[in-house]
Amino acid sequence: MLERSKRSEQTDNGMNEEIAQAALKYYDLANAQLRFLGQSQNTTFQVETPTGDQFLLRLHVGIEATGDGSQNAWREPSAIQSELLWLNAIVHDTNLTVPQPVQNRLGEWVTSFAREEFGSSISCSLLRWVEGKHLDSEPTAQQVCQLGRLMAQLHQHASSWSLPAGFSRPTHDVEQLRSATSQLGVLVQRGTISTDDYQVFQKAAAQVQEFMSSLQQTRDTWGLIHADLHQGNYVLYGEEVRPIDFSRCGFGFYLYDIGQSIGDIDASLRLHFFEGYTSVRTLPANYQRIVEVFFVGATVENFAFLSANPQEHEWLSRAVPYVVKNHLHLYLQGETFLFLK
Repeated sequence: MLERSKRSEQTDNGMNEEIAQAALKYYDLANAQLRFLGQSQNTTFQVETPTGDQFLLRLHVGIEATGDGSQNAWREPSAIQSELLWLNAIVHDTNLTVPQPVQNRLGEWVTSFAREEFGSSISCSLLRWVEGKHLDSEPTAQQVCQLGRLMAQLHQHASSWSLPAGFSRPTHDVEQLRSATSQLGVLVQRGTISTDDYQVFQKAAAQVQEFMSSLQQTRDTWGLIHADLHQGNYVLYGEEVRPIDFSRCGFGFYLYDIGQSIGDIDASLRLHFFEGYTSVRTLPANYQRIVEVFFVGATVENFAFLSANPQEHEWLSRAVPYVVKNHLHLYLQGETFLFLK
């Protein structure tokens, strides 16, 4: 298993800090201190007030993908607001600890203001900081079980929640996968990966697309998903697993969500994830094979997302051949590859 990329770029953030200071004026956070965290899809800062309250400030501008501008869908004010509405509902409807959104002084979830350097307005959002620590080693069986239970609780909430009027989030579907497969071609053009490996990805992605097209979208199988719940996007508070960074959330198959997360977990521990999950929700009898299919699709989408960041290309130059050898060839041959035989 390859170490997961951290997805952030520690760069000179002078201009972004100036924008962040401007954004804070829309909230009741006098004399707050900012600490730059990183830049990927968004640019993020930790905010601390003199009273010790902590928040996460997101500037919804970051590293741009070369190609079709697909990042823009995630940065539309209506899409950002929809993410925040779901988070707010989770806070009020469940006992899960998630980043709770904060309204600005005008009672709005999303703060937008003009910035000349961007040629248009920039959107910002503020969330309460989630206390906890990132794992610095492999999770234990118990922690993996808790992660599975957490994901099932998120799916349970999504399947029963009535979407507010105007709710809009991107969709992790066949079209998204097709776009992601095309985006991966950038790595071939830049000599980061070989044509042969890219062709394997294309063939595997086409097979996943065919499978996804055959599935029915029902209330039990399809809905809002986190879509990025890897080890870097949850923290531990004692033994409680707390999800963070819902910025890639959207509509998709619930088993796709599992496929996105399961690759970070050692093969010897993966069944513990499903122990936790099935304590809350049931799974189909053939869930392992379906999860493997969605793992392939999620990997294509994730690698395409990372390909927009030149800082990730060195990692991708190793990750792509690894996945081709250890996962995709076996998948195309109809053999299991995520679970111990």
